[in-house]
Amino acid sequence: MKKLLVLFSLLVSFTSCKSELLEKDTAKFKDGDIIFHTSKSSQSKMLQMATSSDLTHVGIIFYKGGKPFVIEAVQPVTITPLQTFINRGVNGEYKVMRPDVDLTESQKQTMMSYGKKQLGKNYDKKFQWGDDKIYCSELVWKMYKEAGIELCETKMFSDFNLSNPKVKEAVKSRFNGDFNPSEVVVAPSDIAESSILDTVFDNF
Repeated sequence: MKKLLVLFSLLVSFTSCKSELLEKDTAKFKDGDIIFHTSKSSQSKMLQMATSSDLTHVGIIFYKGGKPFVIEAVQPVTITPLQTFINRGVNGEYKVMRPDVDLTESQKQTMMSYGKKQLGKNYDKKFQWGDDKIYCSELVWKMYKEAGIELCETKMFSDFNLSNPKVKEAVKSRFNGDFNPSEVVVAPSDIAESSILDTVFDNF
């Protein structure tokens, strides 16, 4: 019985420390910060193989009523509490980056206005550049572009590793023969490699 009480006490203490750590870390974050993690979704492994990066999902942090949230393109585009976003990543690991020049209030408002217009849109499993559906890194890139900031150069599908069997299988099942290797695309890893972003937190 005594051992059980000690174990329970340690568990409560560990949970409390994790909560305090998150609160301490997130106090550093600002509206417009970009958060990445390794998604637990079924397509995450395929994305890692195609991009040679563990960063497979991305969103933008903003505060409402003093609490942090993330606007992200999942199914559908939605607003998620920051803690929920973090918990959905593998091992609770994540990375946060921000532009090396402070965003103006006008830029932040423009970004969020564009982002909110995307709420409810379906997730784009074909990773196409149109506006009827949208995927995670496309949403982040376009929110910043709307505010006059180009986070990174876009790429084409052909720039990624399409030779892996898992990637080939995904292309075949998702595109049904209608695959365009010249399609404009941007991956979470491309944004993370941006020359205008600095890392403000990383526990990978």
